[in-house]
Amino acid sequence: MKFRIALIFLLLTFISGCVSFPDTETTLKNMYNVPSSGSSQFDGTKYIRLSNMLCNSVMFELYQDTQKSKSGVVLLKAGSNSITNIGDGESLLIKLDGKTYSFKSNDALTEHETIPVGYGVTMSFSHRTYIVPEAFVREAASSKLFLAKVYLLNNTFIEGKCSPVTLQEAKE
Repeated sequence: MKFRIALIFLLLTFISGCVSFPDTETTLKNMYNVPSSGSSQFDGTKYIRLSNMLCNSVMFELYQDTQKSKSGVVLLKAGSNSITNIGDGESLLIKLDGKTYSFKSNDALTEHETIPVGYGVTMSFSHRTYIVPEAFVREAASSKLFLAKVYLLNNTFIEGKCSPVTLQEAKE
């Protein structure tokens, strides 16, 4: 009996040593701020996308293709990482280094998606789409303080800090 227990323990130890789990950094790189690019086989249109950008409970996705680049605009999906309805009108406010920008969506309804983020994990994304100038995206990328606020249909809002946070801010 002791021999069986020792053999089982030895086999479990051996098997667990053979299984590798991805490190936390690799997992997070595959879950958040995921870049992708490519081109259409249909007409050669090139595109670039940055998905799963999360600022607390505010979530973004950026998309630009050849035609949008020529027009100097970027498609910005903004919303919540939960199932909720985004407000009508100017429902997105972004503050960059103290200067506030507001954006109005042309979408009639909030879109709801379930996004796979890897390893069998999914995340909700309720969003509306906004067309923003490419210069604004560049300004946001270089800003020191980036805050976002999204108005919801139930007369409330969510907001998030998109710029780097200190350890103390992360704990709070």
